[in-house]
Amino acid sequence: MNDVITPVSLDSASTVSFVEEYPSVALTTSTGLVFVKKTDILYCLAENSYTNVYLKGGRKVTVSKHLKRVEQALPSNTFVRIHDSHLINLQHLVRYVNDNHSCVFMTNGEELSVSRNKRKEFLQRFVKI
Repeated sequence: MNDVITPVSLDSASTVSFVEEYPSVALTTSTGLVFVKKTDILYCLAENSYTNVYLKGGRKVTVSKHLKRVEQALPSNTFVRIHDSHLINLQHLVRYVNDNHSCVFMTNGEELSVSRNKRKEFLQRFVKI
């Protein structure tokens, strides 16, 4: 039996569905790769050309990629951009408040701002009763 190994490009459209189905993601750090379950990611915050990924249990992983690149690697049905520097996992969203400024509260108690530019798109994701 001859097995043929074909290189896979992460930029190809055919790979995207496989990558999104896989439960974990590899986060590129300065020392290597950290594998985390997508469901463990609470939110991501941009910091210059780096992204801080906040996880369940209070862990934080600093990724040497821009937030846009991190956003592209995560499923768009679960992760949503609420600010130029904030990407949240909707599975960990607890509350949205629209007082003096719009913000969300996450399962870890963290409060994150929702920008005016992203608010409408964010709110359209929900069925309101």
